[in-house]
Amino acid sequence: MSPSHRHQECETKTWLAATWNIAAVNNNPFEYWVTHNDPAYNKMMVDVQDFIDEPGSRDCPIHEVLTDEMFDELVQHLDRMKCSGLDKLRDTWVSEYRSRKIISGFLKERSIGSKRLISMPDRVTNTIHAADGTVFYRPTAINCYDGNFENKSAWWGLWQKFIFDTQILVHNAKKRPEGYPCLVFQMLEPILKCKYPAITEEEELICIPLQTLCLAIFDAIIIHMLDCVAPQKWQTLRKSLSDALYKGKDRQIIEILSRTYKDAAFVFLQEVAASFVKKVEAGSLCDDFIVFKPAKMDGKRDQNSIIMVKKDLFDLTSARDVTNEILAAVEDWQCSDGDLVAYTIQSKDLCKYLLVSFHGDTNGLATLPVVRAVHAVASSTYSDHALVFGLDANTYREHSATYQGVSHFYDVIASMGMASCWGTPPNPVNPTTCNARTYLQPQLNKAIGQKDKIAKADKNLKDWIVFYQSQLKAEPATKDNTGCGKYVEEMVFPTLDFPSDHAVVASKLCVPVRRNGTT
Repeated sequence: MSPSHRHQECETKTWLAATWNIAAVNNNPFEYWVTHNDPAYNKMMVDVQDFIDEPGSRDCPIHEVLTDEMFDELVQHLDRMKCSGLDKLRDTWVSEYRSRKIISGFLKERSIGSKRLISMPDRVTNTIHAADGTVFYRPTAINCYDGNFENKSAWWGLWQKFIFDTQILVHNAKKRPEGYPCLVFQMLEPILKCKYPAITEEEELICIPLQTLCLAIFDAIIIHMLDCVAPQKWQTLRKSLSDALYKGKDRQIIEILSRTYKDAAFVFLQEVAASFVKKVEAGSLCDDFIVFKPAKMDGKRDQNSIIMVKKDLFDLTSARDVTNEILAAVEDWQCSDGDLVAYTIQSKDLCKYLLVSFHGDTNGLATLPVVRAVHAVASSTYSDHALVFGLDANTYREHSATYQGVSHFYDVIASMGMASCWGTPPNPVNPTTCNARTYLQPQLNKAIGQKDKIAKADKNLKDWIVFYQSQLKAEPATKDNTGCGKYVEEMVFPTLDFPSDHAVVASKLCVPVRRNGTT
């Protein structure tokens, strides 16, 4: 049974609700196709694609990009780090890597990917947030490194210094809450055969020096390739993307919220970094909004759900965190810290609300267990509260055992008496995302070419505002991928002006106004 309000006995008014997955910070500004105002961006990305798809004579041996001299310098550093197995590493360099072709034998070599010899060390060292708040970037083309690389020699010197001589204050709450000093190299993690069966027993024994070598080869190839296709432009383009999508991202999001959604009664945000919450709380947005955040924020993945509520519409003293009540009701799924936040609050005209913000897993399999938990708590404990639920449900056009489908999701919530901002029934091909990976990232099997970046993009209706149809009504939702309240169809995003890969979804809700004798 769904909760019910005697809203038919009440007057109603219209309040705007908005939900937006602002997207966790992506360390690689080149990873996804971006709508860019400089034609040189598209040309460079197409040229990179051609370099990889049809390298021809450019598919040179690795030793022409990472030279024998560079390898010897790498081994000297590894010896200084007291690594064992360096004789085996030298043999592996000569027999397995030195003469491989940079594209067909390395970037496209599936076994290297399945062994995690690039992705594992890249994940650890790409962008490091130290315990003291300092951010460190590996000298590579696929992050927001501040400086320019004048030539290969200059890059190689910076790379070695970063990996082997840069000390970072590392988070570790169990050892030392304030952090402990550690060289970047010492942060590398073993690649265990029991977890990654593709790696051989011999490779497992030298997995730390081997992944260091593979990371050096990968970075050298990417910079070599960019120097070939856009020697005068690629570092400038990277800076423009970095400024918009990384360094200036929080500022742009706050500007969009302040400009376009300043009149919203409820704003549900997902994949929010802890640092973003602090900026909101310290800025002008908090003149108008109060922020409800999880009591236990996720500071590692930095993907938290929050709720912003318009101050002048609510009795702020009535707000109560009920997140744990819902988490306790979730079955068949373990939510991560920060994925869900839920609060009850009473409006100034004495109507009660249950507000929930949630970010599902990539395939959407966590969504229904969480929605069922929300329904169980709402219908039993808070049946006199109007539910407003903003979520990134990660729903897809087609339903399967491994992906949550739009229509199936709607059928299930409708059986609970819920409705959504997308009408009855929702259109599964009305996307709130349109993004595609480029060729400038480690997972080439997921890359999409320039001509197919729209047709093969991740175009799915993922973002929802859900409520009980017995309590509230909604006007048709609007989508926004510009930050100005408008949606441009068939356009990949983020863009330089809209730094998320999810659209803002907004809807005007007809909410009850309490009259004497009604609730």
